[in-house]
Amino acid sequence: MQAEPGAGKSTALPLSLLDVSWLKGKKIIMLEPRRMAAKSIAHYLAGQLGEKVGQRVGYQIKNDRTVSKETVLEVVTEGILTRRLQGDPEIDDIGLIIFDEFHERSLHGDLSLLLALEIQQTIREDLKLLVMSATIDTEMVSQYMGGAEVINCPGRVFPVSVTHTSHNKKPLVNQVLEALKSAISNIPEGDVLVFLPGQADINRCIAESQSALGLDPELLFLPLYGGLSLRNQEQALIPDPDGKRRVIFTTNIAETSLTIEGVSCVIDSGLEKLLIFDPVSGMTRLDTTYISKASAEQRKGRAGRTQPGRCIRLWDEEKHRSLKDYQSEEVLSADLSGVLLELCLWGNGDYDSVNWLTPPPRSHYESAKSTLISLGLIDSDNKVTPLGEKASGAGLSPRLAAMLLKAEGQIEQGIACDMAALLSDRDIFRHNRGVGIIERLLAVQEYKIDKNVALNRYPIKRLAVEQLLVSAGNYRRRLKLEKSVTGFSLTVLQETVGKLLLCAYPDRLAKRRSSTCGRYLLANGRGVFIFDDDPLFGCDWLVVADCDAQKQEGRIYSAAPILGSLVLSYLKDSIEEKNVYEFDRAKQKITGRKITEYGAIKIKSEVIQNILPEAFQACLLHEFRNIGLDVLSWTRGCEEWLSRAQWLGGQIETFPKLSKASLLETLDHWLLPYLSDVNSIASLKKINVFELLRGTLSWEEQHLLSKEAPNEYITPSQKTVPIVYDDQQGPTVSVQLQEMFGQIESPKIGGGKVSLRFELLSPARRAIQTTSDLENFWKTSYFEVAKDMRGRYPKHRWPEQPLLEKAGRSIKRKG
Repeated sequence: MQAEPGAGKSTALPLSLLDVSWLKGKKIIMLEPRRMAAKSIAHYLAGQLGEKVGQRVGYQIKNDRTVSKETVLEVVTEGILTRRLQGDPEIDDIGLIIFDEFHERSLHGDLSLLLALEIQQTIREDLKLLVMSATIDTEMVSQYMGGAEVINCPGRVFPVSVTHTSHNKKPLVNQVLEALKSAISNIPEGDVLVFLPGQADINRCIAESQSALGLDPELLFLPLYGGLSLRNQEQALIPDPDGKRRVIFTTNIAETSLTIEGVSCVIDSGLEKLLIFDPVSGMTRLDTTYISKASAEQRKGRAGRTQPGRCIRLWDEEKHRSLKDYQSEEVLSADLSGVLLELCLWGNGDYDSVNWLTPPPRSHYESAKSTLISLGLIDSDNKVTPLGEKASGAGLSPRLAAMLLKAEGQIEQGIACDMAALLSDRDIFRHNRGVGIIERLLAVQEYKIDKNVALNRYPIKRLAVEQLLVSAGNYRRRLKLEKSVTGFSLTVLQETVGKLLLCAYPDRLAKRRSSTCGRYLLANGRGVFIFDDDPLFGCDWLVVADCDAQKQEGRIYSAAPILGSLVLSYLKDSIEEKNVYEFDRAKQKITGRKITEYGAIKIKSEVIQNILPEAFQACLLHEFRNIGLDVLSWTRGCEEWLSRAQWLGGQIETFPKLSKASLLETLDHWLLPYLSDVNSIASLKKINVFELLRGTLSWEEQHLLSKEAPNEYITPSQKTVPIVYDDQQGPTVSVQLQEMFGQIESPKIGGGKVSLRFELLSPARRAIQTTSDLENFWKTSYFEVAKDMRGRYPKHRWPEQPLLEKAGRSIKRKG
């Protein structure tokens, strides 16, 4: 059903179905994404029937259930529905499941629809499913539900005029204040609803508004967000009994479901906060992003429920056109570990076989699988372990459930219950007072003993602590703890909290990078930091429960210290020891260290005094890949021999193709077998590398190399001259011209393919001619060269008939 705002889809429709014949006495379950909305709607529907909540209309949210045998319509939140479907897939007492506000596309909304469809298609053909929203991609959802019929329902809304503000760079609080002043002066009646991204923005805007407009006795500034007490929520939802004009600052909790009476103007920041999951680190970051066009339409509609209204949007029309059409599905950006555990328990945890409404990124799925395996909740085949079965019914995230179930003994379990309740909900402190979990647990213990003392000593949110105690009590009953296990001392907490946190966050052990900073390295490789005024500043080791997954370094929001001496004992089964060897180029030696590490954290490092030959060779092999063969006694003779062999391999097809690269690739064949007793660079330098190089060729190949790529050339005067094998110019002999008298032709090498290149030198050893064709040189160029040289070097031989001249000395004989 796609129903416009004000159509009564959350109110009139459920009541109209209470007595339909096809229900056959079965219940209606209506799913609401938010706890506040679920409770508010249940109270409203019961009031419409003239009854109290718990009669025909009831509700169940976390730690709060009001139902009876009479209840036929039960409003629940998403996790509650998932548990019921997992616990009793036949759900014999349910005839209809309504998925309200489905456009929010929450993780559990998608999951519970997936499970309900499978139940309907397999064992409960009579089960009815109804998906509802004011703004939703109806065609996509209809196809997912097997071609379900789509019902469009017009709403009962009044016209709302929209004003876009021009783009400006003023802080958000200033933009809101300007719009608020305009609304109050130009719209004489009705309440104002201001949409902001988060609680901190709400508090800032209320403070500034009270400072600027608080002198008006007819104005009442109110917050509205999920962590408020029921009394404060009702104050924002119901018109003021004294007739004051309300300005309600809210998050997107008021975007749908909740009906706020009397609103005539909406001021929309266009922003919301989203948790974005990083699959690499397994952590999330909180991003402030622009809403979708559908959300903007929902927010605008809040001003037209009971009268014509006005909407002021704090962005321009060009920006509005660039907004995406619908909200992003949570499955695309969230941690999937809880959903994956539920799917594995359902019997289908394979990514490709899950009937996703929107498939999540595979990297998120793999990260969730890795997390669940590390917690011991599933195995590599997606089979749920006994611990995982217990964890799925704990009503907690997989991490906290694992912590709760791994706690040993009554004291540890008692602390784990308090800590699970503390970490699974909002902070119990009113303002930032460090990130310490132990301090908060101490405040809870104090509160159990004497509420007034605790409230005076700590900045406690009373409602939050009361909620924590209810949750902790539920966990205690699940673990069958004795009531006497309570009131833990500071010493006990210091000894226990870090260990328990490691059960939930094994990847978030943090080691301080230096003794003077507040920067830490997590076991997962990410960096985090703590402010220098935090009470935990200076701790060498922390276990981090909550932090921001920024690309560089994220801020720590919740953590506890742990003694470094205890880390080894707590993580003994997960700690790795390895020997690391490195080549010190400056000192020309290989060093070794024995490293004890946990993930990315180096816990301990010790020097290895005696390096075994096999370890030396393995390190050497790695260094050869980096710096080549220079670490050996690589002499000029080695270089010249390889140049000849490399050149000949390019001339004769059957000759081995040798090069430095090929030698590096085959080190284990020609070099390593001869290093069995070598464990230092000094002993390595004693190895005769030249002989090992020659050994890469057979006897026949060595003979061929000597013949077809000789190392030296013997002149007609019987003088031995080296041949230089140059990559660019080919084999070259540099020799004084007079030594070549009598050599008519240029000798050929390389299988008779290549003529030697001669660089003929003057008496001053300077090149006067370069040629690979001596016969032509003697017939032509020689005479020009000789004519020029006679004037320069008259005492030297420059005969008219060089081929008849005897090779040898350059200077003329006396007489």
